[in-house]
Amino acid sequence: STKPPVTFDKLTFIPSQPFLTALIQIFPALYQHIKTGFNMDDLQKLGVILHSAVSVPISSDASPFILPSYTEAVLTSLQEAVLTALDVLQKAICVGPENMICVGPENMQIMYPAIFDQLLAFVEFSCKPPQYGQLETKHIANAKYNQAEWVALNYVPFAERSLEVVVDLYQKTACHKAVVNEKVLQNIIKTLRVPLSLKYSCPSESTWKLAVSSLLKVLSIGLPVARQHASSGKFDSMWPELANTFEDFLFTKSIPPDNLSIQEFQRNESIDVEVVQLISTEILPYANFIPKEFVGQIMTMLNKGSIHSQSSSFTEAEIDIRLREEFSKMCFETLLQFSFSNKVTTPQEGYISRMALSVLLKRSQDVLHRYIEDERLSGKCPLPRQQVTEIIFVLKAVSTLIDSLKKTQPENVDGNTWAQVIALYPTLVECITCSSAEVCSALKEALVPFKDFMQPPASKVQNGES
Repeated sequence: STKPPVTFDKLTFIPSQPFLTALIQIFPALYQHIKTGFNMDDLQKLGVILHSAVSVPISSDASPFILPSYTEAVLTSLQEAVLTALDVLQKAICVGPENMICVGPENMQIMYPAIFDQLLAFVEFSCKPPQYGQLETKHIANAKYNQAEWVALNYVPFAERSLEVVVDLYQKTACHKAVVNEKVLQNIIKTLRVPLSLKYSCPSESTWKLAVSSLLKVLSIGLPVARQHASSGKFDSMWPELANTFEDFLFTKSIPPDNLSIQEFQRNESIDVEVVQLISTEILPYANFIPKEFVGQIMTMLNKGSIHSQSSSFTEAEIDIRLREEFSKMCFETLLQFSFSNKVTTPQEGYISRMALSVLLKRSQDVLHRYIEDERLSGKCPLPRQQVTEIIFVLKAVSTLIDSLKKTQPENVDGNTWAQVIALYPTLVECITCSSAEVCSALKEALVPFKDFMQPPASKVQNGES
């Protein structure tokens, strides 16, 4: 009764919402009688029924009595019944105390991945509503015509509730063998990548914000599990998916709406900063458990993020405020944090330090060159405040970095690193003509550490005489 017909005409039967709701509400009571024989095949069939049921549109005649307004974050009775049916299965599998790790029967735990797949399919409705066969639907009933029309539901609240269930279930089951083997973490990341990449283009603003908070929660649980299974290769395909998800979200191609307030923009920027903080605390410190290719992608991302970025949609008056300054600063500080460490104990940790250091020094050189050129071209006009702030931050970072390098054992710093550091000196000297007092002060701090690199040239001995 929930399967969409092959063709649609005036006589085609489309089940009503009350009928479908009553049908799905039968399952919890029915399950109590069949649970001993309930298996994966039954679960797959149930999933098809649930998916088809929530995909059925509503007749325009009934829509005023069933559909909540678009601004209301409420579920229809059918959507509630669908989630209740899945909740019954979860509770049957997870017999442990509430909010504790699930310890249900082994033969039931293999159903976890299938339940995740079903819930994640519902999560996708937030950005791509389901289609009921070939039936054409409208988002609003057209009152001008008398013919029967079919109205699509607002699936955003249902999709978001499904995502909340996914996060809650994953927190309880992340360590389970079936969840690890069937790449559930990767599937969650892949599903969330869609709203995260759409960001401002999502049908509802709440969707991408819930998606990023859900990603952070899932990763805080899932990354330690991935590290524990680093040698098994079970998470190898997860890392590229995660890197691409970070890239798509932090450097989204969607443009902020024109009516986005500065305060809202800054709140959104703070979310970007949270993602970088997670990279800084949950990923980079454990480089010896992470593929080198993934680390390289993260370093490239941080380098890209350390450049002050702005949207072309902003007016000149807004550019000064709407630059992602805090985000850029966090990216640069993360590079600085991992460019040098006295706690390098493994080759992989040494690798990440060298990579971060190389990226940081190149970034500093680029910022210095750009500042010198821009000030030369600006004449007596002062440079934008954000560029002055950036150069001051870079100069202070250079000073801190050189001090750190000098404190380590010489054999722990390779010759290429010293060459990059010394190559900064001529560029720093070119900055001495700058007109900003703040830049001059930071420049002085950056130049002072170079005194330790200055020494008389080595004398050459010829014919026994120096």
